[in-house]
Amino acid sequence: MNVDNISKERFLEAKKRIVKKYPGARTIMDPEGKYYVATKDGRDICNLQVSRAMNDHKFDQTEDSSTDGELYRFNKVLDQVCEIPHSTSVKAAWMTTEVAIKSYRAVERNTDKFSDDKVMKKMAKDFE
Repeated sequence: MNVDNISKERFLEAKKRIVKKYPGARTIMDPEGKYYVATKDGRDICNLQVSRAMNDHKFDQTEDSSTDGELYRFNKVLDQVCEIPHSTSVKAAWMTTEVAIKSYRAVERNTDKFSDDKVMKKMAKDFE
């Protein structure tokens, strides 16, 4: 994300919105030297869906379950979640986080409008 044109006021406004939604949010540098905005617990705000998918996944721990099969299922779940890359500057990290929060909210609000059932009914109607 190119943030050269972003004013300091716009940056501070975005930061204020994020901190209001996630009190204690702060910038963290990853091992590759890139920046991301994290919750007070240290979770990447842009990629909260990844950690939610990991936490929600139920591993089959019966004796007859294969480890390879479980890893395949787990990877399949993670493949469905898009990951937002970390930013090269602190300013870009905060601006990217603001866009990510807005995007996730738009998707959550409109998911029902694009459910599989509704799409299939629309397609069937179009082919009649």
